[in-house]
Amino acid sequence: MVTNKSDAIQFYKILLDWCSPQVARMMLDDMDFYIADTTDNDSVKESIKLVRKYLYDMTMENEMIDDEEIEHETALKELMDKQRGMTKE
Repeated sequence: MVTNKSDAIQFYKILLDWCSPQVARMMLDDMDFYIADTTDNDSVKESIKLVRKYLYDMTMENEMIDDEEIEHETALKELMDKQRGMTKE
């Protein structure tokens, strides 16, 4: 049976408990290349690809969140600088 979404999420959460996101991505890239792309076992193939997809999706979401936080901090700093400038006048 192919891994479902819940199983894939548990798999990558455990993986991230033991290694960094970068190492986890490299490990799953290797598993995809050396195992999923060569095996005749569809269950193994789809499981690796699904876990890899969720790990990469999570990484992209985290990068988007980081970018939003930087934008928010920049806008807040600009607003505070503007307000400070108003009180000096």
